[in-house]
Amino acid sequence: MNNKPHYFIGIKPDIHVISKLENISKELQQKFPFKKWVHPLDFHITLAFLGSASDEKRNKLQTLLEESFLASEDFQLHIEHIGVFGHHESPRIFWAGVKEEKKLFDLRNQVFHICREADFQLETRQFHPHLTLARKWDANTVFSEQLLNEYLLPKDLLFNVNRIHLFQTHMEKIPKYEIINSYHFNV
Repeated sequence: MNNKPHYFIGIKPDIHVISKLENISKELQQKFPFKKWVHPLDFHITLAFLGSASDEKRNKLQTLLEESFLASEDFQLHIEHIGVFGHHESPRIFWAGVKEEKKLFDLRNQVFHICREADFQLETRQFHPHLTLARKWDANTVFSEQLLNEYLLPKDLLFNVNRIHLFQTHMEKIPKYEIINSYHFNV
């Protein structure tokens, strides 16, 4: 097994939204039998998954992030729906999605460019901003998309975005994502 730490750049909701999502997650666990539920302090939106990285490569990235003109103004994200990734009968990821926000996509493109400048090979899948809530459908029954339509998220799941974070993954710990550094927007 690969024990090298992995890294990613992401956005973390504020503590009030994390707390609300934690309560929602407990409620959803009664309706959606997934095997592993994400620890509330691990809720985030991934902008770029970096994988393992040498100190040199990581230092280069951190320097570029510090020197870059990140998004010039704060913006707000609204968590508004739930969904799944994977096979429709047995999804592998259960998530909460955000309302489309151009500034988020612009920020993600900016981060992607900086990561590539630091020589990271990044995933090329289309960006679907989300916060993972749970993993691995764990029921004898087939998953039904209808379940998603029966649950509405509250309308007050809003949070302000004014920085991004470099995270390190610790697979053996709970919570497993540690913020290594934060990069505030230039105002």
